[in-house]
Amino acid sequence: MLKISPATLRNSIQCIMTLFCVWVGYRFYFFYEFMIGNSDVAVIKPGAVEGFLPISALLSFKRLLTEGIYDEVHPAGLTIFIAVLVMSLLVRKGFCGYLCPVGFISNILNRIGLTTKRIITVKGKIEFALLIPKYIAMTFFVYAVFVKMSIKDVNAFIHSGYNFTAEAKMLHFFSHLSIISTLLIAAIVVLSIFIPYFWCRFLCPYGALLGIISKASPVAIKRNEDLCINCGKCTKACPGGIQVEVKDTINSAECVGCTQCIGSCPVDNCLTLTDRLSRRQIPWQTIAIGAVFILLLYYATAVFTNHWNSPMPVEMLRNYYLNL
Repeated sequence: MLKISPATLRNSIQCIMTLFCVWVGYRFYFFYEFMIGNSDVAVIKPGAVEGFLPISALLSFKRLLTEGIYDEVHPAGLTIFIAVLVMSLLVRKGFCGYLCPVGFISNILNRIGLTTKRIITVKGKIEFALLIPKYIAMTFFVYAVFVKMSIKDVNAFIHSGYNFTAEAKMLHFFSHLSIISTLLIAAIVVLSIFIPYFWCRFLCPYGALLGIISKASPVAIKRNEDLCINCGKCTKACPGGIQVEVKDTINSAECVGCTQCIGSCPVDNCLTLTDRLSRRQIPWQTIAIGAVFILLLYYATAVFTNHWNSPMPVEMLRNYYLNL
């Protein structure tokens, strides 16, 4: 039987998802060109592009909880958002570990850093200080949406021209980068080469939210202290910078569930993926398979129930795009 390592499985799924996101962006560009009249070829907007609008999804999620109304402007975005929340609750940060294209890019940058042999290990008080910004940003967004904004304000934003054209604004941002934006992105890229997964670990508010939710997940990695030889390979392999070798159960909000620590461990069954409810060992592939399955399940359900593509008239959308 062909055996595949956790790193190979992770890289393969991440690569496929990243290529898919590139294709989505490519399709959306032609949809945008059609909407503003630069092309006569009618292209349907790829719903998956709405997955890049987490703030809009957070607002529509509040609307769904308070009014029971499913977002009709970006229904695919809300579907993906809910799927990722459920994913985090059931199989930890499977989205971050296997599906997020930024994670794949960070992985490549980390490999470049390893070849330079100038990797900077961040831990202790410095790590704690660097972790604060993403949790501040996450708290700000959650507080602003769920506490400060009334449902009237939420509805006003959802039906605003800004929200209708949010994907196009994102396209404009990356295709017309200002000098400041270019320098900031370049700085993050450089830092990610020498400080592994810099964006994911220290700046991503989405990952911070998913990490908090994932602490309630029944799935976690356990370390058998009796079998452990304290080689430190698990800690070195962890993209979240977790000190795996000194913990009994890895239930940190920084754990992305990639199971690379299991793949790096030289001792069989020293590190295992465990169902904390039944205390039974489960296959390490569970997180990867579970993350993909949940995403596809929510996608199929949304398509079947007409909660994937927006029912908004094309001509109305075109007016918003032309006035962008």
